[in-house]
Amino acid sequence: MYSIIVFFHVVSALFLGSLLALPLVMNSFFSRTGNDLKTALKTALSFTRASHYALVLLMISGVWMVVAYSSYPSILWIGIAILLLILIGGLIGMLHKNIKRIIFAENPEKKLLEHESELKWCSWITFLLIVASIFMMTNRSLFS
Repeated sequence: MYSIIVFFHVVSALFLGSLLALPLVMNSFFSRTGNDLKTALKTALSFTRASHYALVLLMISGVWMVVAYSSYPSILWIGIAILLLILIGGLIGMLHKNIKRIIFAENPEKKLLEHESELKWCSWITFLLIVASIFMMTNRSLFS
């Protein structure tokens, strides 16, 4: 059973880790127009939705591994891990909301430019939080 949980945890982590490319992908949106822009935004919208599912699976499998199969980590490590994952989920949700607004706008190019700074900011903060969570999850002994 442990190997199945680890498998789901690793697959979810890899999928969520692919969001590290998000700031670079965001830059490509600003050079697109028309149907090309809408297609790219719809792809990003699907990707953010799937990232939320991966994040939930990551949290469930992580809690299951810590509670059922691990020597109990420190309260500090647990608190920081939960906080980081909640912040990542919130930022992904903010990106999802803004991308959805842009897709359904009458003039998506104009709406994209209106939300440019927020999209870039959210994608870079998400990038940094994912890097911080990877560091923290792989170096659990630093927090005990």
